[in-house]
Amino acid sequence: MTVIKVLFFWDQGVKKFRVRLAMSDGQINSLDGYLPAFPAQLEASQPQLEFSDYRQSAYSQWQYSYSQFEAVRQVSNRINPKKILKDSDAREMSSLQKKSVVESLNEWLNGQDSGWQPIRDELIAVLSYLQKSGQEVRIFIDTDSSQLRRLPWQEWDLFKRRFPQAEVSIRLQTSRTKIQPIRQQNKVKVLAIIGKSDDINTQFDEEVIKALEQKNAQVTFLKQPTREELSQALREEKGYHLFIFAGHSSSREDGTIGTIELNDSKQGSISIEDFKSSFRTAIKQGLQLAIFNSCDGLGLAHQLAELGLPRSIVMREPIPDKVAVKFLEYFFEDFTSNKSLFHSIHLSRERLIEYGFENDYPGVSWLPTLCVQEVTLSNSLTWQDFIKPKALHETWIKPLGIIASLAIITVVAHTLYKIIRQPDLIPLSPSIENKISQGEKLLISSNVNSEKKAGIIDYNNQDFRGAIENFMKALNQNPNDPETVIYLNNAIAQEKVETNTGKKVEIAVSVPISNEPNVSQEILRGVAQAQTQINCGLIEFSEAILQLQAQLNCTKGINETFLKVIIADDEYDPKVAEKVAEAFVNNQNILGVIGHYSSDMTLRAGQVYDKHRLVAISPTSTSVNLSNFSPYIFRTVPNDRVAAQKLFEYMRQKLGEDTKVAVAYVPGNVYSESLSDEFEKLLSPRSFVYRCDLSSSFFSAGDCVKNGKDQGAEVLLLVPATDETLMKVIGIINNTNGNLQLLAGDSVYNPRTLKDAGEQALKGNLVIAIPWHRSPNSEFSQQSEDFWKGSVNWRTATSYDATQAIIQALVESSGNLSSRQLHQILSSSSFVVQGAEEVISFDPSGDVQSTKSVLVGVQESGEYNLFKIIE
Repeated sequence: MTVIKVLFFWDQGVKKFRVRLAMSDGQINSLDGYLPAFPAQLEASQPQLEFSDYRQSAYSQWQYSYSQFEAVRQVSNRINPKKILKDSDAREMSSLQKKSVVESLNEWLNGQDSGWQPIRDELIAVLSYLQKSGQEVRIFIDTDSSQLRRLPWQEWDLFKRRFPQAEVSIRLQTSRTKIQPIRQQNKVKVLAIIGKSDDINTQFDEEVIKALEQKNAQVTFLKQPTREELSQALREEKGYHLFIFAGHSSSREDGTIGTIELNDSKQGSISIEDFKSSFRTAIKQGLQLAIFNSCDGLGLAHQLAELGLPRSIVMREPIPDKVAVKFLEYFFEDFTSNKSLFHSIHLSRERLIEYGFENDYPGVSWLPTLCVQEVTLSNSLTWQDFIKPKALHETWIKPLGIIASLAIITVVAHTLYKIIRQPDLIPLSPSIENKISQGEKLLISSNVNSEKKAGIIDYNNQDFRGAIENFMKALNQNPNDPETVIYLNNAIAQEKVETNTGKKVEIAVSVPISNEPNVSQEILRGVAQAQTQINCGLIEFSEAILQLQAQLNCTKGINETFLKVIIADDEYDPKVAEKVAEAFVNNQNILGVIGHYSSDMTLRAGQVYDKHRLVAISPTSTSVNLSNFSPYIFRTVPNDRVAAQKLFEYMRQKLGEDTKVAVAYVPGNVYSESLSDEFEKLLSPRSFVYRCDLSSSFFSAGDCVKNGKDQGAEVLLLVPATDETLMKVIGIINNTNGNLQLLAGDSVYNPRTLKDAGEQALKGNLVIAIPWHRSPNSEFSQQSEDFWKGSVNWRTATSYDATQAIIQALVESSGNLSSRQLHQILSSSSFVVQGAEEVISFDPSGDVQSTKSVLVGVQESGEYNLFKIIE
């Protein structure tokens, strides 16, 4: 981890900024130089009255036009122009002024001044090295100039184009430098203040903050508190890690003092100074980060830094309510996923750009700002840093039960020795066993209730009757949780074996829980539904959960043999998938595998399955490269050739087969290249006119759309491969403005597409090819919705098919349950089984013998939150 600090202070003698470049790792002790005086074009002012009242700088003119948006005026009580522009005029003006600000900034920072050039050259050299090494780059602007703090440093071409991974933050110069250590607790402690909320809707802020409780947080809410209530909360003895404020705020022009609107009373407007004693107490008791999801907070950050708070996230200017809420949502999605604080802010700002907010309010992505008191911290803050690690007896001995065994003591002692002797105290990566569970570990952290946790403890202690009862109670509260359904089935199977009333047979499923929890649950629902159907029956199971019967009498099974499913988290990483596969083949009880999610992971893990002759059926991997890859690899989803043909036929009917096409894809990704290549094979020569690289560090959604149109494209094919590249595709959709016909692969079929780009997807007539879509006439759809108390999608259907295929092969084994027998039956030309919608069988290549593909688009509704079949 490398910290780069750029210190600016004004030298009155030479009328220039004296600049010092310093590195945290000692590569540069310091490098001194000069930067020419601050250009008038970049001077800021406070939005007040008329355009003619402003200093004629690009920045102040951008401030004026930006402040004219109705959504901005609503959130700032200090903006009161005599003449109000229409939003369309404000958008046009602020877009022009934003461009002028960026041009002026780059002209200033790219100048050839002899005192500045060595600094810039050294910065380029260091950033080039860090980019190649893949390190997170943290750059701090250290200055007491309020003008420099307001600048959109990330718009400097050096950062935006050449080193886009760099995150620029502000170091606040204070007299206090001592940082209080983090007080780790069992949960992340959050104090959330909902202040005066005239003309803004803080309900959405509350929902985003409330959702943190699903990420191991304990949230204390104070809604429009009195001064006494706020003071008492800040002095909470056990302390808080995070302070979040949502409401109205403002700062003095010099950025030194800020105020928040606490409540509707006359005394409701307060500054940090009014509560410095309470905040100082909170900081001493462990407060590490304050987030002001409100307007113009540089003064708030400055005052808190003076009191010793290590970090604050504030907005440089007034920010529209809906943008502030989205930033908070995006930030916590990444931060609670254990991405660093710096990287989380960086990704959240990118989302504001990619999802179209920058088009609506030009310059709004400049506003989220991280301010820190000190920059010599060796580690970048993560969510997990707040949480107390489990003691050794909790993580190792307790899960094994209280067993007085010399062998266990020896293993623990040896592990302790290994930890102690690790060089540089580098933490050991968790073993693959920590990613695999049959019921003794929690893998999916969302929607957890106390009953599920109790069931996991019971399962871990081999109290399967207790586990059954607790898992049933958990499902009574949350019937949509597939992990709990699988664990309950597993506990039933284990109890059958323990009481000699049945046998068990084990299979495994691997899903990318860490990086794609929603997708993972979609897949697990298909597996869990088939498992429940064969073990207990769906109706019997559901009724028992609903009525919380004391005894769930499951009497089905496969010839009195009950199906048990092992779950693994392969993290959407081919290397981890390979390790998961090795763990599966080393477990002789596992007869077959369902997985993996992506084609590249299935190819990597498939080499292990092929070598050890273990059957794996992927319900979601579509690359044509998997056909004939291994006699042990099957799949219940049609390959990309089928989807490409379906999309091509749609395009030919609507626009003609000679239509010019651009593609946004991920070069080197097996799935993304497969679908784009198969589509290209169907086109006339030279019809693919432009390729947009979603993995490029220079990617721009706007440029992707513009360049495609400039090359004559009428159609844009979207083929993201990961969560990050889906985010970029959403940005592309929000930049098309309905000017291109949008076609997409199944990876775009995601709730985030609807949530963040639904309106523009409808405008661009987005069409996605998927293997299956719910239908009111479908028996499987109805059964699934009754069982899960909600709708399911294609990943659930194809995962159900994969599990049904394994179950049918086990049924036909006639008691000869082995992986070899399973493979022979699945490979037979006579093998068939009823799937979700059609009969499932496999051709000699391992592909499902189905050419079914469905086209879906966005269904117009109030929130654009549904996909519909395109006839």
